[in-house]
Amino acid sequence: MKILQILNSPNWSGASYYCLTLCKLLAQNGHEVLLLTEPGKPCNKAQEYGINYDDSLRLNHRNPILYVHSLKRLKTVLRSFQPDIISSHINEGAWMAGMMARKFSPHAVVIRSRSDIDPPKSHFINRFVHHQWTDHIIVTSLLHKRLCTKNLDFPQEKIDVVYGAINTEKFKPNLEAAKKFREELNVDYSTLIIGMVARLDPIKGHEYALQALRLLKAKNKKFLAIFLGYENERTFSWLHKTASQLEIGDQIRSFGFRSDLSSIINGIDIGMVTSIGSEANSRATLEFMATGKPVVATAVGVIPEIIFNEENGFLVPIKDPQTLSTSLARLLDDSSLRFNLGKQARSHIEKNFNLDRFFVRTEAIYKKVLEKRNKFETF
Repeated sequence: MKILQILNSPNWSGASYYCLTLCKLLAQNGHEVLLLTEPGKPCNKAQEYGINYDDSLRLNHRNPILYVHSLKRLKTVLRSFQPDIISSHINEGAWMAGMMARKFSPHAVVIRSRSDIDPPKSHFINRFVHHQWTDHIIVTSLLHKRLCTKNLDFPQEKIDVVYGAINTEKFKPNLEAAKKFREELNVDYSTLIIGMVARLDPIKGHEYALQALRLLKAKNKKFLAIFLGYENERTFSWLHKTASQLEIGDQIRSFGFRSDLSSIINGIDIGMVTSIGSEANSRATLEFMATGKPVVATAVGVIPEIIFNEENGFLVPIKDPQTLSTSLARLLDDSSLRFNLGKQARSHIEKNFNLDRFFVRTEAIYKKVLEKRNKFETF
């Protein structure tokens, strides 16, 4: 198949990861892929993966002149590439691709891939765009499928769920990597490490994590908390200042970008996700679980579809440091519980969230929708 993927974003996000991972897998399995994107981190990742891309689209703005340019550019791409499948991942790219495809690539199937967390708006224009210019929708959770059905009045049979996936060969238990990271921290095995991987953004709920850690300290629990991510609305200075105010500053360490994330996660004993929203894919949850780590996570986004409470992790309410600290304390106190939940987590991710399953499921949907279109055109 000839597949056009559209990601009109310069930022690295859950949607970007989902799209680029899919592009890479499709290309590796013999499909002709063209990624339309903008200069930025996704474009850099496309270069790294060897994905055929075009970075001339300009939709991440409010400049009408650039919109006109993008319309012309998309027209040229559609005529020259002649895709079988057009899959858009961000709103602006979705309506434009659908509209242009109906005129300049009428045989192509238009698929809206909703791998971001924002629920679809229910106003008339958005419903019109989806009903007139969209053949199928792919979402990353059952929650989002329900929202699309309700807000867009879109037929359930035209919505499929394809969960995000993780490289289970990269993220897997590795005792040597765990030992190396502990040596870097100069921390022995008597101190358990709690880890959080998230950008410094209010939506990720760092303050609730810190409050829970303060409660753990009040219970005389021995731990070290590691925070990894990048600054976004909040800073590492804010993180450490808040920790100091809560009198846990000596039990907090932070890191920015690390190319050895899988090794760091191996060195962590307990994963923690405290988001108050977002988590359309929850890559951090998948990474912790694939590495065999028990996770305590808030029940938001797709997380309740990944973690089964007390079977392969713990689910807690949002903005609830008390329940969060109680769950963390249970894991700190019980090595058998940590091991068993981590083992179940690894098994669950291997079976249900691996890259092969992600590719096969998506490819099957593409073929199904394309076959349906071809049958319709023969009548």
